[in-house]
Amino acid sequence: MTGEGSPAKPNSPPTKHDLGWFISAPLSNRLYQKSALGKPIDGGIILTEEEIMFCHWHRHVPLAEGWVEERLSEDSNFVYKSVAYDVVRSAGEKVVPVDGKWFRWSRESHPNKGDAEAEVRWSLVKDDFDIDELLDWTKSLSENGMKAEIAIVDDEMDVTMYRLSIIDPNGNLTPATKSEYPQLGIEHLSRKFLRKDELDWINEVQNPVTDLFGELNGRGLLMRPGFKYGCRWRVYSTSVEEDHAPWLMQMEQDAPSNWEGVCLSVRLAEGVNKGWVIAIKRSSWNFLVISRHLPGR
Repeated sequence: MTGEGSPAKPNSPPTKHDLGWFISAPLSNRLYQKSALGKPIDGGIILTEEEIMFCHWHRHVPLAEGWVEERLSEDSNFVYKSVAYDVVRSAGEKVVPVDGKWFRWSRESHPNKGDAEAEVRWSLVKDDFDIDELLDWTKSLSENGMKAEIAIVDDEMDVTMYRLSIIDPNGNLTPATKSEYPQLGIEHLSRKFLRKDELDWINEVQNPVTDLFGELNGRGLLMRPGFKYGCRWRVYSTSVEEDHAPWLMQMEQDAPSNWEGVCLSVRLAEGVNKGWVIAIKRSSWNFLVISRHLPGR
C-alpha cells in the first residue's frame, strides 16, 4: 500500500463480523458504489478476506496488527487466493464473491445493473486438472449465457488467466469413406502411405481413437499428426494446402494431469496461432477449448 492519494484522515481497519469483515460508512459507500466491493448491510458493507486485501493494496484500507498472520495460520492458501483476486480485478472489472464463488461484471457494469458475465475460479499450478468437473462447469455456465474463467497461480505467485469454452468444430471437406479417402495418407515414393489411425478407421477397428476419428471426419475435418505440437492431432477445416490447422486436439486419455501441463500445452498452441482442444466422450463427443485470457479484454 502506497501513500499516494491517501485520505487526509486515515481509514479505520475492518472489524470482525459474524458474516465476514465490516467496513462502515462513508468509506463503505464509495467501495460498493464505485467498485462493487462488499455486500451492503445497515451502516456499511461486509467483505471477504480477499476483498479486504484488495482494499488494503488499492483503497487505503489499513489492517490491524497481526491480521495477515492470523489469516495465513487459518489458511495456508490465503496469499494465493488474494493474489488471484487482485489480478482478476486488475483491469477495473468488478469481481464479487458470492457464497464462495467469484462472479465477474465488466468495468462499465455493476451487480445492481445486470447479470454477471462470468464466473471466475482460481487454482494452484500443481492442482489436479479435473476434466469431468470442468466440463460440467463450463457447459452449465454456457447454458446460462456466462463465461468460465480460471486464474492459475504459480510458485512465484504470478497469475495466468484462462477461459474455458465449448466449441462445435466443423470443416468444409467431403468426409472420407472406407472406400474413398483422397485426403487421407501421405504421398511418398510415388505412392500413398496411411497412418495406423487412418488404417484402423478404414478397417473398422473399434477403439476411442477411431471413434473420435470418425466423428471429426463426419464433421468435414481432416486430422494430421500432432507430434511436433505435443498433441494427438492437428485438425484442419480445409485441405492442408489451403490453410493452417485452427486446432490442436488432445484426447481426454492423453490430457495433462495438472494445470502445469495445461499451461504448457496452451502456450505452445497459441504460440503457433492455434486453439488447444480436449475431446471428451460422454454420451456424445464434447470439445473443450482452453485459451489464455487477459482481464479487461
